[in-house]
Amino acid sequence: MGKTIEIVRYTPEKASEWNEFVARSKNGTFLFDRQYMDYHSDRFADHSLMFYREHELYALLPANQKDGMLMTHQGLTYGGLVMGESATVEEIGQCFRLLNNYLKANAFESVVYKAIPWIYHRQPAEEDLYALVQVVHAHLSVRHVSSAIYLPSPIRWRRDHRYGANKSAAGGVVVQRSDDYESFWTILSDNLCHKYGATPVHTLEEMRLLHSRFPDHIRLYTATSDGIVIGGTVLYLCGHTAHAQYISASPEGKRRHAIDAIFDHVLHHELKGFRYFDFGKSSNGDGEDLNATLVSQKEGYGARAICYDWYQWQL
Repeated sequence: MGKTIEIVRYTPEKASEWNEFVARSKNGTFLFDRQYMDYHSDRFADHSLMFYREHELYALLPANQKDGMLMTHQGLTYGGLVMGESATVEEIGQCFRLLNNYLKANAFESVVYKAIPWIYHRQPAEEDLYALVQVVHAHLSVRHVSSAIYLPSPIRWRRDHRYGANKSAAGGVVVQRSDDYESFWTILSDNLCHKYGATPVHTLEEMRLLHSRFPDHIRLYTATSDGIVIGGTVLYLCGHTAHAQYISASPEGKRRHAIDAIFDHVLHHELKGFRYFDFGKSSNGDGEDLNATLVSQKEGYGARAICYDWYQWQL
């Protein structure tokens, strides 16, 4: 006879239990820590769930509700089921059956499930992908493409990037870890505004707050010329994978090949012990709009495709 599994809705008094489970899970990252998730709690109606097996926490589902839909999680790049090492295919299937029953009983109509890409798993953790298709009969609704480097055996850089890094170094551009988020945010905001009429997902104040909460997981690297910031990247360090959350350069930084200099330094000197470097998505909307220029730039550093998949099903 299988062990009893029950679903409990997350409440703030369970934050410590939640965070401790994320830290020891086989596929969770610091993005699921409540100190990260809750920085924008005012924007989303949280409906995260906790799965207990025989009264012990077995899995977590970071989620919010919107118009009769459960989304995992609308405020995060990914947000699938966070599982412990004891998770099995059969019991995760049971979790999804119980999830459907719970959601129907609470008047939900559909689910959008943003799976955690495998490069962020510390152990194999695709029990949920099997259950999505075979148990709840979900369909693949969105596929975004990202670009990642396998750091132990990287593909050679394209010649233009290598030339840019060498020229930048010869021209005196200095790359270093920095806390000057204000200077970088000015560059980032100007670029997003002029190119896309957009703003960064995080405000400067939010990024400073998150960095203060996760100083070991969030890093800024800047390129400077004569002490002036001309480019930078914000990295999220998630287990054995480093993710470029933001990348930007000023007009002067572009002329001086600052981004080539930054990744030459970061990839070759700052990520010892990491297995993957994820440049992030190059597709927009529902994934069908590929930014060919952007993905080509990332491929020039030796990165190759990783998919960020969303699944959906009706209840």
